[in-house]
Amino acid sequence: MKNNQCHSGRAIKHAGLLMVLLLAPVFTAGAQDPFMQYPDIQGNTIVFASGGDLWKVAAEGGTACRLTFSDGRESMPEISPDGSLIAFTGEYDGNTDVYVMNIDGGNITRLTWHPGADEVVGWNAAKNKIMFTSGRNSPSRYVKMYLVSPDGTGLEEMIMYDAARGSFSPDGMKIAYNKDSQDNATWKRYRGGRAQEVYIYDLETNKETNISNDTGSGKIEQVTRHTEYDVRHPDYGGNQIVYELGGDIWKLDLTTGVSARVPVKILTDMEE
Repeated sequence: MKNNQCHSGRAIKHAGLLMVLLLAPVFTAGAQDPFMQYPDIQGNTIVFASGGDLWKVAAEGGTACRLTFSDGRESMPEISPDGSLIAFTGEYDGNTDVYVMNIDGGNITRLTWHPGADEVVGWNAAKNKIMFTSGRNSPSRYVKMYLVSPDGTGLEEMIMYDAARGSFSPDGMKIAYNKDSQDNATWKRYRGGRAQEVYIYDLETNKETNISNDTGSGKIEQVTRHTEYDVRHPDYGGNQIVYELGGDIWKLDLTTGVSARVPVKILTDMEE
C-alpha cells in the first residue's frame, strides 16, 4: 500500500517555450470530470473516493490531491473530529477492513483483521473512536455497529441489534441510524420490508424511536430539492453538509440553506 502527499509544484523558471507547448496537451487531457462518492467534510477540507482511490480538496473546490496509490480499493473516508486523521474502508487482497491514515495520506494503518467485511461509518467525537459495521456477530445479512480507537485498541460492540449507517449526537449519548444499508438499491420511495427508516437510540434510557415513520412532532424539514438525481451519502461537518449527487459533490450551507456544486478537477490518468 503505497501512499503519498500533495505538495505545491515548484516554478520552473528556465523551461523553454517548446517544453511548455509539449506539456500543455498532457495536462489538458488529464483534467477530468470525475465520478465522486462518499464525501466528508471537516473545516476547509473535503475528502472523497473516486476511481478506487481517496482524494482531498478544499471545501470551495479546486484541484484534488490524491491520497492513496494502492492497487486495492479504498472508499468511505471519514475525517476525525480534530481534522488530523482519515478513517476509511480498504479492500486489499480480497478482504475489506478498517484503516486509518493522516490527513495528508501518510502512515496508513490497518485496524481490523476479521475475515468478514468491516466498513467505516464515521467517528464518535465524544470517544474519539471510529465507527464501523461488521457481520462478525450477526446472523443472516444483518450487520452490527462497532467502535475502535485510531490505534486499533478499545473495540466496542454497540447495543443495537442491527445497525448499518449512523451518526452520534455531539455528547455521544444518542445515535441516529439506519438498520439497513441500501446504498446501491434502486428502490426509490419503496415502502415494503427492508426499506430504510431513521431511528434514534438513546444510550442512557435504552429507548429506540423511529423518527422517519412516526415522528409525532411534525418537525421534519426538507432541505434539498433536487429533481434529476437522488442525494446520496450525506456527511456533516460544522455548519456544512456535503453529499453525492449524480457523481458530483454538493455542499449545503446550513446557515443560509443554499446548496451548490463543489467544482473538483482531477489532473491525473485514472485507470478505472
